[in-house]
Amino acid sequence: MASVNEYCVIGLGAFGSALATELYRRGHVVLGIDIDEKIVNEHQDLLTQAVAADATNEAALRSIGITEYDYCIIAIGDDIEDNILATQTVIDIGVKYIWSRAENKRHASILGKMGIQHVVDPELEAAHRCARVLSSRSVLDFVEFSPGFSVSQVIVGSLSSGKSLIEIEFRKKYNAMVIAIRRKDESMPVVSPEEKLQEGDVLFIAGKTEDVEKIEEV
Repeated sequence: MASVNEYCVIGLGAFGSALATELYRRGHVVLGIDIDEKIVNEHQDLLTQAVAADATNEAALRSIGITEYDYCIIAIGDDIEDNILATQTVIDIGVKYIWSRAENKRHASILGKMGIQHVVDPELEAAHRCARVLSSRSVLDFVEFSPGFSVSQVIVGSLSSGKSLIEIEFRKKYNAMVIAIRRKDESMPVVSPEEKLQEGDVLFIAGKTEDVEKIEEV
C-alpha cells in the first residue's frame, strides 16, 4: 500500500484546486486554504478539510497547524505579491517542505532565492510536457517529478521486440532504468532484465531528465 502524506495547499484557484483534489483522490490527507469563503465552501466535500484564512497572516496559519503537514504548496497564482508574502510566511513559521507556484521567470527567480525547494510553473511545465509528447510518435507521456529527475512512457518498436533489456543494453545505452512495463491490460511493476520485450509494450523509464529526454524510441 502506498504511503499516505499530508498536504496543505494554499490557494484554491484552478491550479490549486486541481492539485488538491487529485492528491485527495489518491488517498492523501489534504488541507485546502483560501481567503475566499465561497471557494472554501465549494471544497468542503472535495478535500479532507478546507479553511478560509489569509495565508499572509502568520497567526492564522499557526492556528490552523500547517507545520504538522508533510508538504505545503503555495498555489496562489493571481497575485504575485500575495504569493511571495504567503511563501515567506510559511517559511517564517518553519514548514520544512515548501513548493510554490511561479507566474514568470522573475517570480521563479525570487522564489528560488527565498530557498524554495521546488518552484512550479504550471504553464511552462505543461507546454514542455506537450512538446515532448507531440514531437515523438513513440513517447506517450513525460513528467518531471523533481528538478532533474523524470519519468516517461515509451512504446517498444519492432526492432526491440523479442529482446531483453540486457540484450539491447538498455542501461548502458540510455543511462536510465525501466521501472515498469505495461503489456496490453497487464502491468509489471518489477521488471526483470531478462524479460523479453514485445512490440507495443509501454516502458516506464526513469532517470535524469537530460537522459530520459533523449529516448525517442526503444
